[in-house]
Amino acid sequence: MKRLSVSIALALWLGVAMGSPAEPLRLTATTTLLSSLLKDIGGERVQVNVLIPPASCPGHFDLRPSDVAAISRSGVLFAHQFERFVEHVGEVAGKQVRVYRIAVPGNWLVPGTYVQAAEKVAAILSQIDPTGRAIYQRNLKQLRLRAIRLNAELQTRLKQAGAPNVPVVGSEMLDPLLRWMGLKVVATYGRAEDLTPAEWQRVTASARRAGARLVIDNLQSGANTGAELAHELGAQHVTLSNFPGGFENTSGWEGCLRENVRRVIEAVKAQKRAK
Repeated sequence: MKRLSVSIALALWLGVAMGSPAEPLRLTATTTLLSSLLKDIGGERVQVNVLIPPASCPGHFDLRPSDVAAISRSGVLFAHQFERFVEHVGEVAGKQVRVYRIAVPGNWLVPGTYVQAAEKVAAILSQIDPTGRAIYQRNLKQLRLRAIRLNAELQTRLKQAGAPNVPVVGSEMLDPLLRWMGLKVVATYGRAEDLTPAEWQRVTASARRAGARLVIDNLQSGANTGAELAHELGAQHVTLSNFPGGFENTSGWEGCLRENVRRVIEAVKAQKRAK
């Protein structure tokens, strides 16, 4: 029994020495993309609760009482810059809640942009949990290498499929991602409810002039906003997701990006077959 007690004590001492917390940091993230990022950097040191369903638009989400309770329990909220409700979190969840808004412009599914956001998250987690700094920096280093490899792999697949310079029309929320894929974005549009007849006419005219071959919607902004336009143009209609979990088997950043690339490649191939 004495030997067992010594072994347990030694194991506990090693855990403290290596910076393992007694229990994971309880964090709240507004989106699944932020949750993926926190898990990539935090690993087993973090436990993340997500507020917004992956297929919903974060900019139009309203807090529910259960969300307020979750934020209060964790005391830490990670957000992007576009969630309207975040500025009122202190009023409803308590002034003790620490809110971290990650200010990184662009589409976070793009590998380089995701890494930029990861660098900010690693710095914040190191501030919240100084004993885990070495682990967060190690995970950040691994993520950088993973992003480089993934970027090279997917860019090669897109080129082999003939995606570069294919003229497309797409949701403005996807614009940086579509350009990263090498697609030629000839026009963008917003949410269906925000489109005026004049704006839609402008998009349609631009698409016709450029001979757009794909019309690409953002799941969170409206999965079928451009479906009718695609039909009129004889173009392929495809829907992408800006957030992991929007489609099946896309629980993390990498899975979401891979699925989006797969959908674009399939649409490009289908358009070539239809010509």
